[in-house]
Amino acid sequence: DMHEFSRSVPLKTIVEAVKGEVLWGERHLEKSIYGYTVLDSIATIISMSGSEFYNLMGMTTERALVFTNVGTGRSPMVAVRVSPLKPGAVVVYGPKEVDPLAVVLAEKDNVPLIVSRTDSVESLVRSLRMLGEDTTPSF
Repeated sequence: DMHEFSRSVPLKTIVEAVKGEVLWGERHLEKSIYGYTVLDSIATIISMSGSEFYNLMGMTTERALVFTNVGTGRSPMVAVRVSPLKPGAVVVYGPKEVDPLAVVLAEKDNVPLIVSRTDSVESLVRSLRMLGEDTTPSF
């Protein structure tokens, strides 16, 4: 799922929507986020090239990249680390515990890292869609 918000949303609102726990970057909670991209972590790593990863940013890098099917959080943060374009925030869904290296990489890249504690991917996406005035997803 990918969506551009019709107006900016503070990161703290996204954290609330995804029932998130901020692992790094609490000082960025007032940061403006203009959209989100939800992707399957494993499928992204296996199938996407570097240039395709850039396209995930949509219209702006000030967006939340939301990775599902996450084991420890390390792989999404390594992907962000090697990309010259950094998202406004990274949300991971799936890990019971996040690898400390993921938190270190978030700090090095100055990218807030949030772990979502929603019940399902469907409820996570539904909550994100409800944040904008226009809840129609764009693909």
